[in-house]
Amino acid sequence: MKKITMLIVLLAIMSIYAQGKIGAIKAGLFKPGACDAGFDLGIEYGLHIDTNLDVAIEMGWFKKDYEDEDFEKEYENVPGLVGADMAQLSETTIYDFPLMVLVTAKFPINFKYKWFATGGLGAEMLYASYNTFDDDTKHELAFDFNWRLGGGMIYNLGERSEVLMEVGYHYSKPSYEYEDNISGTDVTFKREYDMSGILGRVGVRFFFN
Repeated sequence: MKKITMLIVLLAIMSIYAQGKIGAIKAGLFKPGACDAGFDLGIEYGLHIDTNLDVAIEMGWFKKDYEDEDFEKEYENVPGLVGADMAQLSETTIYDFPLMVLVTAKFPINFKYKWFATGGLGAEMLYASYNTFDDDTKHELAFDFNWRLGGGMIYNLGERSEVLMEVGYHYSKPSYEYEDNISGTDVTFKREYDMSGILGRVGVRFFFN
């Protein structure tokens, strides 16, 4: 949390020297370790420090319905459960919300094209919905810090707009513990969601005062 606070303070200080503000929307595919690839959305707002340096806060969104095979393995040693029970218990829906401060450095090739490199640090909240042994639906929130490294290509549409293509690696592993009553016995389980993986997106960025 101290690192995140320091980044937010740094963002506030740099705003004094910023030439303007930026806004962006980016969409594409994200393949975390926990599940199959799915649609990923990012919304960015921040500061255009100079021609080749931006600092922004990005809020992301990712949703997936899947069968949590890693968690299913935890039930294999629990007496009284058959394969159909374990399959039902592992059915999971997750909503992932990463929030981070991103710094983007740009490297011009010519008037229209630029390479860029980006890095970010922040926090992540994950909402999970899944079944319990008593056939109820349970809802949990999990948290963790996150970081991201990436890069890509920018094409300048005009003086105040650009399109971009990016590829990056995102790291986060939100987790929590919970109890489930199985055959009259309370059993404690830990669920960890490996939200680390590769993402690829395209987007549009705007510059304004």
